[in-house]
Amino acid sequence: MASTPQQSANHPLASTSDPSTRQARITPQVLFPLILFVLSAAINLYHVDITEIHPDESRWINRADYATDLLDPFGPTWQDQYLTRGQPPLGSYLMGIGLLIQGRDTVTNGVWDFAYAAEWNRAVGASPSEADLDAARRTNAIVGAVTVVLVYFIGRSLLSAFAGVAGALMLALHPLQIWISSQALSDELLIMLIAAATLAMIRMCRRPSRGAALALGILLGLGGATKLSPLLLSFPLAMYGLVLIGLARSHFKAGSKAVRIGALLLWQPAIAIATFVVTYPYLWPAPIQRTWNLFALRSQEMDEQSAAWPNTAVENPLIAVARIYDRLTWEFSTTGDIMGTVAGWFGVDADPWGFDIPLGLIGAGILIMLCFRRGLASGTMLASLLIAGQVAAIVVGMKVDFYRYHLPVVLAVCLLTGIAAGFAWHQLAIRGTWRIWNVIPGVSVSEPGSGDTQLEDEPTPDNVKGSQPLQTGSNQ
Repeated sequence: MASTPQQSANHPLASTSDPSTRQARITPQVLFPLILFVLSAAINLYHVDITEIHPDESRWINRADYATDLLDPFGPTWQDQYLTRGQPPLGSYLMGIGLLIQGRDTVTNGVWDFAYAAEWNRAVGASPSEADLDAARRTNAIVGAVTVVLVYFIGRSLLSAFAGVAGALMLALHPLQIWISSQALSDELLIMLIAAATLAMIRMCRRPSRGAALALGILLGLGGATKLSPLLLSFPLAMYGLVLIGLARSHFKAGSKAVRIGALLLWQPAIAIATFVVTYPYLWPAPIQRTWNLFALRSQEMDEQSAAWPNTAVENPLIAVARIYDRLTWEFSTTGDIMGTVAGWFGVDADPWGFDIPLGLIGAGILIMLCFRRGLASGTMLASLLIAGQVAAIVVGMKVDFYRYHLPVVLAVCLLTGIAAGFAWHQLAIRGTWRIWNVIPGVSVSEPGSGDTQLEDEPTPDNVKGSQPLQTGSNQ
């Protein structure tokens, strides 16, 4: 029997293209990142007023006028002087823009002199005003919340929405992330750019294009204009591009996806360096020499800091690894904070050690497995190399153990913990357990073969050529 128009309209598969019948709704893809952003921003902003000031904050706020001095790129600000070459400028630009947006100006405090006590610096105007400090901190709090959302998108792209939510929550609740997000420093901007570059890498591997490569290179250059190390990552990425091209030509036809990705990676140093130089007028008169001066001064300052504070000195990478483990186990950990909070609910005053790093190591093992399953030219492999490269740069370059230097490692640990959680959820799904959680919108635990349990980056018959060793994932 033919259905009537009314029956057709009521059919569950009927089209809803009629504007009069379409209902506005927020999908989980929008709801999850929105909730994560609001949660992280609220936590960070709450801590703005209760976090003790660090003298380094005064220097970043002091340089807020860099944002307006960009209008005079050959002016006195950009001459060869200690403060100008002491730190790359992007963190100062962020402070200046944040102050301007909130109705402040970029004329702030003087330069903090670490040779004198805090009282002396406050007396001579080297300490920022409360209004400037709060505005700069609020700016960083929002940057921290954006980073949490980026971790969600990375986890979702690599594995699943559950992995993204788990990793983002780990970061949003991490005490070191909260502390630095409530201070006026540039370290939060650094990990935001690393996360953005990781996501850009995944997108580029999914759909190789010159635009995607340009976005990746610009983000690496901006990362270098924040803390130098991401600039260096462009070189091993280019070398990996050569490896991809060589392997791909041996196993695939010359026009394969791996060759295209490899060619785009070769351009990363040029794009990153150009971005770095363009954003930093100090470098314009002599880019090579002054860039060298930057790295030399950074190395000299770390040597001086380790001499001034011997208890923070890091002699070699093995000691750096031990310091990282201690910091992120005994001092700063999401799991330790959660257990301590729960114990407090029952009247127990406890300060338990955390197990974030073991969870992250489990996630690292899973990610390595996925890398080789999905192929050397997959977004999973390239994103893993980028994150691993940044962690390696911290381990090798750490000469002094300051708390904020550990933040990129926190980013990696939280992301990997999300991968571990997402993989565990996937295993539950294929075994048909915990179906009660199907009531959560956008989070499905369903029967194997239903389509809901396929990992996002799994190879498919369309793009995997038999047992050839170089594969590209279906989505990455």
